[in-house]
Amino acid sequence: MKIIFLISIVLLFFGCSNTNNVSKNAPLVDLVVQQDKYSLIFKHEFNNNFETYDKSLARFIVETDLSFNTNNALSNNGNNSLKIIKGTVNFKILNKINSKIIKTGSISSSINAGNVSSLYSVDENNNFAKERMARYLASKLYRKILLNTYTSEN
Repeated sequence: MKIIFLISIVLLFFGCSNTNNVSKNAPLVDLVVQQDKYSLIFKHEFNNNFETYDKSLARFIVETDLSFNTNNALSNNGNNSLKIIKGTVNFKILNKINSKIIKTGSISSSINAGNVSSLYSVDENNNFAKERMARYLASKLYRKILLNTYTSEN
């Protein structure tokens, strides 16, 4: 009985250790952006997601165009006007080898910039909101590229 118990314990610990974990790294992506402040923040945040490259996957070029649009809106009580900043990234995913277009599209998101009184605070609030929007849109584009590149290779 002791022998069966010892064998079952040994098989319990070593029986499942033979599993293979396959982890795919992200493909190599060259991001082409405009040379302005928010596009460079967008590119930096995007490149932070692609830390490791899998050389066996195809290489891609992603052309982007980041733009912001500001609209005024009223608050609930109607006394204060609020600003809504909408950020949009138009992108085109190209295969680097044959320049074939894999996907084109647009990603957008909006944020409420709030109401501040001084002119300096208004500018800083808008800058900070646009920086946050650029970072958020970079992470959304990263996820969309991973989805499209993995499905296009299969």
